[in-house]
Amino acid sequence: MGFGRLIRVQAYRTDPTAKIYVVAEPEAEKAIDILRVALARPDEDYEDLGRVTDALLNALSLQPGMFAPA
Repeated sequence: MGFGRLIRVQAYRTDPTAKIYVVAEPEAEKAIDILRVALARPDEDYEDLGRVTDALLNALSLQPGMFAPA
């Protein structure tokens, strides 16, 4: 796969309860779409924080299209 994405999900910009997820998808928009559908929270703010390595995806046992809380 190569790498995945680190995505923050929050109700608003300075939300102290924001959650961060590791998504096994190299394209940011697709990673956000995976979370948006799976979490069923379309009104939340989804922010791509950058890439994560294949080593992290393997350590979390994530297959393409899967995600896990960071």
